[in-house]
Amino acid sequence: MLLDTHILLWLVRGALLSSEALTSIADAQNAGALYVSAMTAWELGTAELKRTGRPELGMPPSTWFRRAMGLTGARLAPITVAVATEATLVPAVYGRGDPGDCFLIATARVRQLRLATRDAAMIDLANNRPDYLSVIHS
Repeated sequence: MLLDTHILLWLVRGALLSSEALTSIADAQNAGALYVSAMTAWELGTAELKRTGRPELGMPPSTWFRRAMGLTGARLAPITVAVATEATLVPAVYGRGDPGDCFLIATARVRQLRLATRDAAMIDLANNRPDYLSVIHS
């Protein structure tokens, strides 16, 4: 299972997630099969730079990311050549070119992982193209 950036953030903060998502995350943790994309670190850092006056993370993104990985027991899903080249193809199917989304979708596809997300566009993609992307609604 691959965690969307917001799911990682909410999981670490103890925010409410669906019972299906929490069960799937726990199963993935127990199996050593919970992943977070390196792109999530980029998304967190980018979001933090855009904020003025009130940082959301409360610490440097790199520190927060390391701690989140330790707390969740997630494994890093690096951006490989296969992921990067797959990400270039995602906008043609997804209809959007957001780099974070494209890399998360590409990572899920290349690694054959379900993506835990609340992102409506990703959920729509999975509903319309279950052969392309599988998600867990969180």
